[in-house]
Amino acid sequence: MERWYQAAEKRCSIRSYMGAPSQNEIDRLRQFADAIALDDVRIAIARSKKVFAGRLMTQKIKGTDCFAAIISKKGRSSNVGYIGELFILECVARGFGTCWLGASFRMGAAQEMISLQSGETIACITPLGFPAEPYKQRPRRTVSSLTGLTVQEFMRLPQWQQDAIKCGRRAPSAINAQPWDFDIVDDDSIALVNVSNNLGYGKLDCGIAMLHIELGAAHNGYIGDWDISEDESVFKIQRIELE
Repeated sequence: MERWYQAAEKRCSIRSYMGAPSQNEIDRLRQFADAIALDDVRIAIARSKKVFAGRLMTQKIKGTDCFAAIISKKGRSSNVGYIGELFILECVARGFGTCWLGASFRMGAAQEMISLQSGETIACITPLGFPAEPYKQRPRRTVSSLTGLTVQEFMRLPQWQQDAIKCGRRAPSAINAQPWDFDIVDDDSIALVNVSNNLGYGKLDCGIAMLHIELGAAHNGYIGDWDISEDESVFKIQRIELE
């Protein structure tokens, strides 16, 4: 988890690439994808020059034909974000560039390359390749905006909460909207509250932030149990100290 925590610090959206992973590297990524799959979320990797082609694409992907599809089967949207971001951070840790795409790709072309099972849909994809552009920090909501705390109040929080919130703040989201607030009610938990539908990606985005919060807690020696409301509007992590 520390490896993914470090990857979260340097992950950014990459749209220009110097080439795709080798077949051996793709096979190894497939093994990792299979290892983290859930009953309602899985990841498939394929290659197609058509997926990123099209004059109407607003976010051009160049230099790779390799992509990973995050596939959902009528489960929690937050699971899609959580597992998808876990795969992305593993890719970053291996030196590959990624970029969450929910709309700026050709769905039909992706479906041609992925064998979908009954009830499955492609929720999002990410290109995979060697970055041809440097890290670029994206703007994020301030800690005060996310928590309602002053700088002084935030600095008085336990270190695990500070690092969990900082890592959660780095989480990507559709149109960079960060559709969540962080609610701190005691020293042992953090509540992640979904505050926007965000073009239909709000709950998926919260799943991404859940993983980042968990990694920030683990960086300080804590794991967490998640309590998720039925409508996926509130996600609360309760810390448990690692032995």
